Parts: sequence; C-alpha cells; structure tokens
Amino acid sequence: MEEKRGLMFSLNKEKLFKTNRSQVTIFIIIAIVIISAILIFFLWIKPTYFVPKGELNFEECVADAVEGEINNLGVSGGFADPEFYYLYEDDKIGYLCYTNLYYKPCAVLKPFLKNHFEEQLEKVAKEKINKCYENSVAELKAKGYDVVSGKVNSKIELKPKQVIVSVEAPISVSKQTTKKFRTFKIKINSPIYDMLMIATSILQYETKYGDSDVTSLMTLYPDFIIEKIKRGDGTTIYIIKNKESKTKFQFASRSFVWPPGYGYGMV
Repeated sequence: MEEKRGLMFSLNKEKLFKTNRSQVTIFIIIAIVIISAILIFFLWIKPTYFVPKGELNFEECVADAVEGEINNLGVSGGFADPEFYYLYEDDKIGYLCYTNLYYKPCAVLKPFLKNHFEEQLEKVAKEKINKCYENSVAELKAKGYDVVSGKVNSKIELKPKQVIVSVEAPISVSKQTTKKFRTFKIKINSPIYDMLMIATSILQYETKYGDSDVTSLMTLYPDFIIEKIKRGDGTTIYIIKNKESKTKFQFASRSFVWPPGYGYGMV
C-alpha cells in the first residue's frame, strides 16, 4: 500500500512538473511574439505619432500663421493675388461672379468656392508652415537636443466652425531618450467654412436675379453681419462678417446690369 501511494505521489509530482514547464514555455513563446511584434512595428512600419499640443512649440505657430492667411484671403474674395478685382477702400476684392453684358446674369467664376479657398490657403500658408517647422528645430537644437528633421508636407481642410491643418513633418528628438514624431494635426476655430457657404448662396441668387436679400440671410445666420454695397458700374460688393471673431469675407459680383441712363426720360 505504501509503495502504491509513493508511486502515485511520484507520478503526480512528475505531472505537475511537466505542467509547470509547459506553462513557462508558453509564457516564453508569448513574450517572444510580443517583443517581435514591437520590433517589427518600430523598425519597419514606422509609426505615426500625434504630438501633444505644445510639445515642440510648433502647433501654435502654425495655427497663428494659418489664421492670419485666412483673414488675408477673406479680404480679397479668396484669392492670394487677385487679377480680376474691384478696388474698394484700398482692398482688391476679387470677382466671384461677372458679366460684361447688359441685362444678362453673371457667370460664377469659382463654382467650388470651398475647394478654391482651401487651395489658395494651402498655397499662401505653405511657406509659413515650413518656417514654423524650421524655427522649432532650431529652438530644440539651441536647448541641446540632437534633432533629425525631414521634408514638410501640409494639407488644409475647411470644416464647419473649424479649419484642420494636417502636417507631415518627420522629426527625431534625442537627449537622454529619443522621441520621433511624424504627423501634426492642428485644429483652428474659424467661421470661414460657414461664411463660404453663405457666399455660395448669395452667388446662386446673383446668377438668377442679379441681387440677394441679405436681410433674410442674416435671419437664417444670426452669427453674421452681411452688407451689400452697390457701385456705379453695376458691381455689388458683399461683405460677410462674423460677430464674435470679426473674421471677414468679401467678394464682388456684376450681374443683370442696366446701361447708363436707363429709365431716364421714360414716361
């Protein structure tokens, strides 16, 4: 009986040893898989990082630069350097709808106004975004960091109540540890999208009637002030202002124009 008990104890002990050894083996395999996955991720996939705001003193610079260019473009009807414009109070206000004929509706010159504004904004902001990046790199180097920089690419998208700036700017910052960043996404509060939608609505009226009821539009959009200024040559200046931010978008239109003297002397 004692021998039987001893044999059973020995078998149970051996079984327990094998079980523990199997569990250790499984843990080792899992650890190897995890480490391998991490190495593959960092060495080959090259992950994208979203930098916390202010980490590289870069996002605020970009936001200020883009916001400034939004205001500049707004004054000129969304054109970086308007060639076809109406000069009003020293502002070159670009035409968005125009005809040189009498009694005829204007033709919209920029059918996709939002896309046009985005393209112009990317164009004028590109140099300033690059400068922000260069300054951030220089500041880090001045603080004793080892910095490896790369090529900068940026894209700007207008959304309701905000502008999103996506910047691909690879940078590696080393001191005691190394941090690598690639993608910066900066969100700027701005009413420009809504203002462009209002402008698009006005242009639709201009092509049909040669005029727009700005009073009704201000009822629909209470956050904005809309001015309509008629000029002697048949041009109409529209000025859209946001009450809170004071952002302005203005443009020119010439539609359904009557010839000089029309109506005078008629009974």
